[in-house]
Amino acid sequence: MARSSKSAVEAAGEGDQHVLAVSDLTGRTLVLNRPKALNSLTLGMVQSIKRRLEEWERSELCSVVMIRSNSAKAFCAGGDVVQVSRDWRAGQRGAAMRFFQTEYAVNHYIASYEKPIVALLNGYTMGGGVGLSVHAPFRVATEATVFSMPETRIGFVPDVGATFFLPRLDGQTGTYLGLTGQRLRGRDLLYAGIATHYVPSERLPLLEQRLQGVGTSDYAVVNDAIEEFAAQPEDAPIEYSLAGVRGCIDRCFQHNTVEAIVDALRDEASGAEHAAWAQATLDALARMSPSSLKLTLEQLRKGRQLNIQQAFALELRLAEARLASHDMHEGIDALLVRKTDDARWDPPTLAAADMAQLYEQYFGTAGSYRPRFVHEGAAFAEYPHAFGLPSEAAIGALVRGDNPQAGGFGLTRAEVLRFFERERAGKIGVAKKVAWVLDRRTRTLPDSDTLKWLD
Repeated sequence: MARSSKSAVEAAGEGDQHVLAVSDLTGRTLVLNRPKALNSLTLGMVQSIKRRLEEWERSELCSVVMIRSNSAKAFCAGGDVVQVSRDWRAGQRGAAMRFFQTEYAVNHYIASYEKPIVALLNGYTMGGGVGLSVHAPFRVATEATVFSMPETRIGFVPDVGATFFLPRLDGQTGTYLGLTGQRLRGRDLLYAGIATHYVPSERLPLLEQRLQGVGTSDYAVVNDAIEEFAAQPEDAPIEYSLAGVRGCIDRCFQHNTVEAIVDALRDEASGAEHAAWAQATLDALARMSPSSLKLTLEQLRKGRQLNIQQAFALELRLAEARLASHDMHEGIDALLVRKTDDARWDPPTLAAADMAQLYEQYFGTAGSYRPRFVHEGAAFAEYPHAFGLPSEAAIGALVRGDNPQAGGFGLTRAEVLRFFERERAGKIGVAKKVAWVLDRRTRTLPDSDTLKWLD
């Protein structure tokens, strides 16, 4: 097939001026095109995305779908929650909830899509932008990528499928990110398991062109095509901003109450090695809505046991109940309207936020709205594709002998490294992450040179 001299760009219907549809050869691209608002999602935009995805899933001419931004500053900085809050307070509650219903339907659709989707995460990728990308089988970070789930700062809870994906990150990383809204940048996303590939931003146009002509929906072929543009990591140490505090994160955020997490952070802050990190984390939590923190922790603890549809159903219930609260509107006004970041939370402290009452209000009753999934049968408990770096859990399973592919336990460090490099077909970054995990979580038995996993 000859390459066309000019890609076809289509637009039709409400919201499509902010979501362009580009067709070139067998590739299709959704281009987020609301740069002045950092591509914050409106109802019209998510409706447009859903309509295009449905069209391309049916099309025999489409092999691969890409999602990117027209702006180098932001992939998508979130949903337009200011408008959602206005709708709710104006008595248009159906309109407010329709945004979440449609957004979550698109998030689930991306997770269950029957063709490869590649999200190109250049710039700010927050909230709703995470929902448009993290569920795709291929997520490409660049040096400009900035990831965050900052919902507790506006009196909300992490949504867009965070109930499902955050608890499935390594250790307590997801709990830490969900409660604090901490930002990750660049290669951080690769080592945390949020991105599957790291590609310098200057290579993205060539990568998109390569995928437009790949001519197949074979996931392995698409993965190999992306790997052609991936950048090798630098020499040691690992380029991961959380590397030095991962042990602290697991120790402090393993607890099942926010108060216990705060106490653990105070203990760390009284020490020497990680005092600055612990104090900064305490300061961050102090800015958040106390009730949002408690709801988020309960949500994420439940999320590890939920399938993806159950996770979205819970989030829809939480969104409805949170819109009926004081804190969500106060947080949106303070941070996004007044831009003063001086929200007056109610209740104002963790001690005043009664968890038993919160549980009954948010988790104990059914909501008025139900999710509307395109693929009703897609209710998986784990993502169906794994093209990122091996998780800490997978590395631990191999060392302990719980992975049947390993043929037992008693592996040396070199054997573990070879296993994952072979399993991931020499994927860039595998050796770096596996070596870092082995350094943290294993010791070598002196009589055999085999590894022992440290629980």
